[in-house]
Amino acid sequence: MISLPGSGSEPFNARALLLSAERLRLFHWQRGRLSDSGVLEASAQARADFKAYLAARPTGPLYLLVDVAEEEFRPETIPRARGADRKALIQRKQARLFSPGARVYAERQGREQPRAERLLFMALSGRSVIEPWVELLLAQKVPLQGILSVPALLQSLLRRLPDIAPHALLLSRQSVSGWRQSFFANGQLKASRLGPPAGPGGPPAALLLAEIEQFRRYLASLRLMPEGQPLDVYVLADPALQRALARAPGRPPDLRLHDLDLGRLERQRALRSQPGPPCCDQLLLQHLFRTRPANRYASAAEQRYARLATARRAIHAGAVLLLLGGLIYSGLNVINGLGYRQAAAEFAGQAGRYRAAEEQAQALLPETAPPGAIRAAIASAARLRQDRATPREALALLGGALERFPDIRPLTIAWAHDPAMDAPANADADEASADGPRYRQSLTLEARIEPFAGDYRAAILRVREFARALRALAPVRAVEIEALPLDLSPEAVLQGQGGGPAGAAPFALKALLGAD
Repeated sequence: MISLPGSGSEPFNARALLLSAERLRLFHWQRGRLSDSGVLEASAQARADFKAYLAARPTGPLYLLVDVAEEEFRPETIPRARGADRKALIQRKQARLFSPGARVYAERQGREQPRAERLLFMALSGRSVIEPWVELLLAQKVPLQGILSVPALLQSLLRRLPDIAPHALLLSRQSVSGWRQSFFANGQLKASRLGPPAGPGGPPAALLLAEIEQFRRYLASLRLMPEGQPLDVYVLADPALQRALARAPGRPPDLRLHDLDLGRLERQRALRSQPGPPCCDQLLLQHLFRTRPANRYASAAEQRYARLATARRAIHAGAVLLLLGGLIYSGLNVINGLGYRQAAAEFAGQAGRYRAAEEQAQALLPETAPPGAIRAAIASAARLRQDRATPREALALLGGALERFPDIRPLTIAWAHDPAMDAPANADADEASADGPRYRQSLTLEARIEPFAGDYRAAILRVREFARALRALAPVRAVEIEALPLDLSPEAVLQGQGGGPAGAAPFALKALLGAD
């Protein structure tokens, strides 16, 4: 049964499955502390236990770290291209170099020529080892962060080790697989080979030296190792094994061994020592969890649950940020509201003081007329300011005319003014009527002729002469005779006796004055 030290419900930030063809090991990472399930045989029972474990804890990111002999490395050169052209070139190379079912990853390793670039094609062809475990992960909807290999992780780890030679062979031991030789040139992985399996006592030092020498000849055949240059070997093991390799008979003089004390590296990284033969599992897995390298062999479909988990975390983080922003904004609004409330209280106090002062001032004022009377007076004043005409001019004209006719005695004089009307230029006094043109000022005169000896014809002529005199004045536009001393209309009835005593001769006329 797959279990971890402590409780079966132990929390974790991330987890990883270290897998080989024969064995597996499950690791948990929680707040900088690494725990593992121990080495298990990759059997049907282990798969059943792993399935039950995933069913109980499907959430949480998981890395699949494989260390198998079926991983291939092919350095190739392709013409420099970009975008879809470069992708098509890489796909053609993959189809030519590897079988269709292989998981392939191409790593750029610099320029070969001005118009070419170097690539290292890495492929996992052992589908029978990896696929059953990947299917279990997908069936339980586990967020698979990526499928990585031990050589690729060793390349990332080597860059963090101090004083590494330009051409270095790293000898590492994994608990699930055995000894692995990985060759690096200037920090770039060039080739890797899985060696003898890791038994309880480990292989003899002479066997390891033979494996190193064989791998060195392979590197020379690929021209990856410069001719005549010594090979620097870095062994991730305990000091006892390094001393045994240094004293082993038949060690070539151009093979330089370097001390990489695995226990010292683990203590520097605060890792607990594990029972059994020393292996670099903890060092590799700690580096994996701390650096979180990018995926190499998993397809986009196999990573869909990881993308969904990332999107879910982003949504949760966004919701938390929105909540915090809302709380901060609400707090600011509350503070502003308290300030506004205090300011409103101050303004209310000021308004009360101003109202009391106004009431005191109104009490000292004398009584005034009602508002309606004030409005009427204001309207009358505005009307008077607008209509400033007076009868003075009209009466002066009438008085000048009466001075020339001393026998005409005025009885009543009526003056009217209409500022909205204008007089026409030429108007005939005899033809003017009430339905005709209207003028700015009108002056109505009722008078009589004295003395009157009874001669109506002479009286009518006198009235018309007076009308023509008025019409001749400049401001006068028209003169209307409204009544004659004798009514000559067809409807009138004439009565009396000729040659009778003299009486009055009344008449009425209306003078129309134009604009000033």
